[in-house]
Amino acid sequence: MATLRLEGIEKSFSGNKVLNDISIEIEEETFTVILGPAGAGKTTLLKIISGTLKPDKGKIYLGDRDITAVRPRDRRIAMISQEYNLYPNLTAYENIASPLRAEKAPGSEVDKKVKKQADILGISDLLDKKPHELSGGQCQRVALGRALIKDADIYLLDEPLTGLDYKLREGMTHELKEILSAEHLKKVVLLYAAPNYEEAISMSEKTILLINGNILWQGDTIDAYHTPPNIDFAKNFYSPPMNLFDCKLKEKDGELSLYVSDEINLKANLLKKELVENEYVLGLKTYTFHFEQKEEGLMAITFNLTLADVTPAGTVLHLEYKGKPMSGFFHYPKDFKRGPIKLFVRPQDFFIFGKENGKLLMKYRGVQ
Repeated sequence: MATLRLEGIEKSFSGNKVLNDISIEIEEETFTVILGPAGAGKTTLLKIISGTLKPDKGKIYLGDRDITAVRPRDRRIAMISQEYNLYPNLTAYENIASPLRAEKAPGSEVDKKVKKQADILGISDLLDKKPHELSGGQCQRVALGRALIKDADIYLLDEPLTGLDYKLREGMTHELKEILSAEHLKKVVLLYAAPNYEEAISMSEKTILLINGNILWQGDTIDAYHTPPNIDFAKNFYSPPMNLFDCKLKEKDGELSLYVSDEINLKANLLKKELVENEYVLGLKTYTFHFEQKEEGLMAITFNLTLADVTPAGTVLHLEYKGKPMSGFFHYPKDFKRGPIKLFVRPQDFFIFGKENGKLLMKYRGVQ
């Protein structure tokens, strides 16, 4: 059993705490993504797990074995970083073979494993080339082959696709998932650091949300994507982030409502038993907006459009509502004029969060 367990891991540099009380447990046969922006502490955490960096506090267990003080070479852990770190004077063959050479493996075993790994990665015809003769995607495959050729219990991947351009990164995401789903990797722990939720959704079964050295949430990736567990998750998981509206529970003429403004005013009589506080936060995903009122019951909201940003994945609208930044996303390019813009939403697309504890209470289910 290759269960990885971290207990109370902490790390500081020059008095600045980078990791704070990190405690996680990852079972074998689980593909887990550590999700967080630059500076979140992802690389530091992976280096501590690999043994190339010592924690200031805490323990690391592989199964029942305490490996906190074990040398990196004795941990049965393989790691690939976003910089590739290939040996520039060695061919792709020798770069992939280098971990086996270090272990003084027999030449016949080295040759067999290198060629098998190259075949899996689709780089058999590149084995005689040196890194400067390879593209970014090809270097990424060589670095991946060097990591996967080791007989390890845990594979750590530190943003391996970050250095690639958008089109290549998109293709490699699918290839990498297929490679890491191979039969011989099903009895190991796969821990993958990613800077964006697209990779988390595409790659993982479990997600650990790491922000400013703190774990804000951990659990099932797909479930949390559909039903955000708390406000911190809503702010940091999605890109663009979920739109959040402060609201108050109001009663007028015997009618209860969740009131943001005259435009955003959700009837709440049916939720009276569940809404016991005076203030809440309404959440709305960026892709739930509509341009037209194509069905009954849609709520019209007027925003101020400050910028329309066309990306390869679609169009991001940078909006303001009552002076607060908001976003909208559409899966196709479209021209927009700056200024007032009316968008439509389904009331049932709103999520209701507690104002004080930030936890998700429910998805709105009242009748408008």
